[in-house]
Amino acid sequence: MGEQQLIVCRVGERPASLKVSEDVVKKEEQRGRPAAGGYFVRQATGLVRQFSAVDVFTWSVIFFPWLTSWAGIFWVTPDYYQNVNYYASLGVWAAIAVVIVLLYWQLTVVMPRSGGDYVFISRVLSSPLGFVASFLFFVAILISAGSGSYWAFSEVGTQLSFAGQVLGDQGIVFLGNVVTPGVSGSPGILMAAGVLILAVGAALVIVGGRLFRMVVYSFFAYGVFTMLLVVVIFLTSSHAAFVNAYNAYFQGGVAKVFSDAATAGYNPGPSLASIGAVVPLLFVSIGPYPVMQFVGGEIRRPRTSLLYGLVLAEAFSIAIWFGLTYMLDNVIGLPFIEAWAVQNGGAGAPLSTVPTAFATLLNPSSLLLWLIVIGLFIGNIGWSWLSLVFISRLFLAWSFDRVMRQIPDHFHARFHTPVNAILLGAVLAIIPMYLQYFTSFISAQVNAIFFYSVVWFLAAISAALIPFRRRDVYESAIGGKRKGIPVISVLGVVGAALFAYLGYNSVSNSAVGPFQASAQALVIVVILIPIAIYWVSYRYHKKRGVDLRLVQSQIPPE
Repeated sequence: MGEQQLIVCRVGERPASLKVSEDVVKKEEQRGRPAAGGYFVRQATGLVRQFSAVDVFTWSVIFFPWLTSWAGIFWVTPDYYQNVNYYASLGVWAAIAVVIVLLYWQLTVVMPRSGGDYVFISRVLSSPLGFVASFLFFVAILISAGSGSYWAFSEVGTQLSFAGQVLGDQGIVFLGNVVTPGVSGSPGILMAAGVLILAVGAALVIVGGRLFRMVVYSFFAYGVFTMLLVVVIFLTSSHAAFVNAYNAYFQGGVAKVFSDAATAGYNPGPSLASIGAVVPLLFVSIGPYPVMQFVGGEIRRPRTSLLYGLVLAEAFSIAIWFGLTYMLDNVIGLPFIEAWAVQNGGAGAPLSTVPTAFATLLNPSSLLLWLIVIGLFIGNIGWSWLSLVFISRLFLAWSFDRVMRQIPDHFHARFHTPVNAILLGAVLAIIPMYLQYFTSFISAQVNAIFFYSVVWFLAAISAALIPFRRRDVYESAIGGKRKGIPVISVLGVVGAALFAYLGYNSVSNSAVGPFQASAQALVIVVILIPIAIYWVSYRYHKKRGVDLRLVQSQIPPE
């Protein structure tokens, strides 16, 4: 993989790989036009197929982590909606989640290339539309890359603040307040720590290979270990034990929680009234956010690896969400969690606590507390580091298509990773990190679910049309012609309807947005930026005899 490669092919033909010298690469780049004889030459990505089904499974789980996301459901949702039938809501969410992963399994199998959605949309619908859509995804993932430390500190801080009261340790309470963004009086220190964490992640992504895999697998293993700790505590406890413990540590006990909530207008009992609004909020907390398509060109045997990795990861996640929800309901009671949220102020109030904190109430052990705290912390750091990988692949896809030719695509001679693209992603991630720590960005921004919904919708349309608009590519991927309506088209139509629903909720549902004036302005700016970039790039290359639309009509190199 360390050698330079070019893709040499005649327009309309499938490319073949040919090793050439670096001088040829430079000369062809300087020409900026097709080579003699009707051929055009383009540099290959330099990436190899290294991901197995196990890697796909692990990376997918980390990007919608079981422990921290489960905590997020009952940490955020009750602040906005009460009397939620979580079982029915999770059922609807699960159906949509299955459509998402099956859709992206099919799309990535047909076009397994770095860049994912950018390739799908640009090669099926429109190259400018593909760039604009992928830029939205880029912004959403950039927010993820920059927000890992913010949410890590938030969950850890609320866990420590609550547990410190239970353990009677004011030092732990103080530490919890110090590391909780929005409560802490030292946001600069938290920001500095966040930058350091981001730098460590960028270094690991650059090194890549076995070291980065070892870190990723370690995060995965510890996350599962922490989740099992919490599960064991809840499975060996009863509702009566929880009530007795809460009554012992908090004045007025459980009765006061429900009394205060009743005064605020809360009456316990699940209903289906808010299910349509709650389901999008579940997506904010637990995804799935399909991302493995960005490294599609690096997945070995994508048809089976994605099926066993991505789809199985979602199947396990669905089972775990239902199991953990039942367990929490059986021991603590979902009405209590809702009443707790109402008592603490509901929507717009400072963060109260993550439900894993109740494990300390049931088993007041300092050792147990710190084991859980570590799990909450690295669970949020893991997906922010993986975001740097996906961002770099988007940069590469844009660069090879010459849309943003100034993006460096240098591969390290030893590590064989796109160093400059990774570093650029890490530097840019500092922007949303700063906004989260020092402004109201985290509460005023339109949630990234809006950006995801737009991209998912366009990807679904691409899936529905690819058997017809790119018949050669589709039939080559499935091994020939088949009768009947293609499965990928059915998934595309169903997915488009579901993503339209999610997108609508992201602009109309205050719990998902909130779609305030500042958020609307942000969306407009984010959409205008890629339009301007593409127009400038198109005009620049057009003057030099290169038509970007022709370049982007070809399936990109691997």
